[in-house]
Amino acid sequence: MRRLLLILLILFVAADALHAQIQVALQIKRRLFVAYEPIVATVSIRNLSGRDLPLADKDGQPWFSFEVLRANGQPVPPIDIEYKLTPLIIPPGATVERKVVLNTLYPVQDFGLYRVRASIYFSPYEQFFQSPPANIEVSEGRTLWQQVVGVPDGKEGAGGNRRYTVLTFRRPSSNYVYVRVEDVETGSVFCTHSIGRLITGVDPEIKLDAQNNLHVLHLTGAKLYQHTEVGLNGELVNQASYLAVKYRPGLRLSQAGDVAVRGGQLQTNDPTPSGPSSMPDVPKLSDRPVNMPKG
Repeated sequence: MRRLLLILLILFVAADALHAQIQVALQIKRRLFVAYEPIVATVSIRNLSGRDLPLADKDGQPWFSFEVLRANGQPVPPIDIEYKLTPLIIPPGATVERKVVLNTLYPVQDFGLYRVRASIYFSPYEQFFQSPPANIEVSEGRTLWQQVVGVPDGKEGAGGNRRYTVLTFRRPSSNYVYVRVEDVETGSVFCTHSIGRLITGVDPEIKLDAQNNLHVLHLTGAKLYQHTEVGLNGELVNQASYLAVKYRPGLRLSQAGDVAVRGGQLQTNDPTPSGPSSMPDVPKLSDRPVNMPKG
């Protein structure tokens, strides 16, 4: 009995010491999010053990996960319970940082408060090491405009239907314009992205071109307007800024169905992309993209 107690005491002391040697931190830059907006979580793992720290899945338990709780304490299960990760070895004294879009792993699109912790499983000791919690709130913005359109032949998803929604959302510092693209038939959300800060007083101008791409022109600063073109599958086709010199810029639809900005001076030193690209992406722990199903 004494030997058993001694062994248990040694294991307890070793586990307690290990807790101080593996530090896990979680950072989510904002508290407020629009439903389906990417929630980027930055997780850092610091190895202070003085030796290599091997992290690997074991017996179906992933070495990296999150604990996500609703305001009432109800746990939110992961989207994919078979989610697997490549093993990782952290050298002594090193810190490993990972960025992950939380809502590709957990369904946190419902309105309300969530409490989130990053959780690291160390299989040799069969113990979890968690970060301090971060609180987030998911809500909906104010809908400015909404339209269902068809996907033309030759486009990915041809024959289907997409719903565009343009919203405004108030963050603590300012208002922002958001664009959401949904598949009408499946309810899948292709994107919900902020396209820039909004200065109130001038309503955003919104048009569709012949290919049913969405164009939004809105006031984002003193005499500064931003034009954003979004495709039917949520891709950012073009984004550029225009300065109102003599006249305010506006969107014009040609007889051929093209949409262009008329008036204003193009800001060639604008850091935003101009040309085909994808919506801003974030490195993930998983290489497999996960649709965010509605509801």
